[in-house]
Parts: sequence; structure tokens; C-alpha cells
Amino acid sequence: MKWIVPTAAALAIAASTSAFAQTTTPSTEPAPPAVTAPSVQPAPAQSAPMLTEAQAKALISATVVSSDNKNVGDVAAIQRDSDGKVTELQADIGGFLGIGKTRVRVMPSQFTVTADNKILLTLTADQAKELPKIEK
Repeated sequence: MKWIVPTAAALAIAASTSAFAQTTTPSTEPAPPAVTAPSVQPAPAQSAPMLTEAQAKALISATVVSSDNKNVGDVAAIQRDSDGKVTELQADIGGFLGIGKTRVRVMPSQFTVTADNKILLTLTADQAKELPKIEK
């Protein structure tokens, strides 16, 4: 049962990263010069993971990894609504040997749960240090 949420999260990530090929037919006429800039589509918003009480408890103390693959801390608490949807994750980041850690608030759009129960941030380690601080 523990593998359902991480597997669903991994599948959602894999589905959102598909590439599209574009083919054009050759033309005998010269093409006019392009004047408009290409449009940039924002990344699709990720929905908050749904966790049971047991799944949420299992993630406490899980490793938090930044998008640049650095271990930035560990999960301190998970806040959920009445439906089990994660509203925020609190992580202790920074410090050395447990001294000097800072508790920060991570919103559901800023992380995913990996198959091996790690929290993968969509932020770099430097950006993670700038997350909103929470007083313990």
C-alpha cells in the first residue's frame, strides 16, 4: 500500500515530461523571416499528493533533496486537510549534526514524493534556504 502514492507521483512526473516532434514539409518558396518570439508554456501545476495518516507518518524524517541533487534536510511535519490532501510540508534544512537547522514551509507545488520515499524539491539548494521560515 505504501508504494501507491509514490508510484502515482512518479507516473505523473513521467507523463508531464513527454516530448513532441514537429515535422514540416519542404517548400519551394523562401519563408519570410520570423518576427514573433516563441511562446513559453509554464510547467503544469502539480496537484497536492493525497496521503493517508500512515503514509504521512512514514514520511516524517524522510530525506529532502533539492533539484540540484543536494541533501538539504529532512521532513519535520506534514499538514493535511480533512480529505488527506497535503496542504504543506515542514522541513528542517541546513545546519550540521542537528545544530543550526531552520524549519521552513514547503508548498505541495514545490515537491514530489519519490518511489523510495524521498521528498524531491522543485527548488535548488540555494532557493530552499529562502523558503518561508517557521518558528518551532
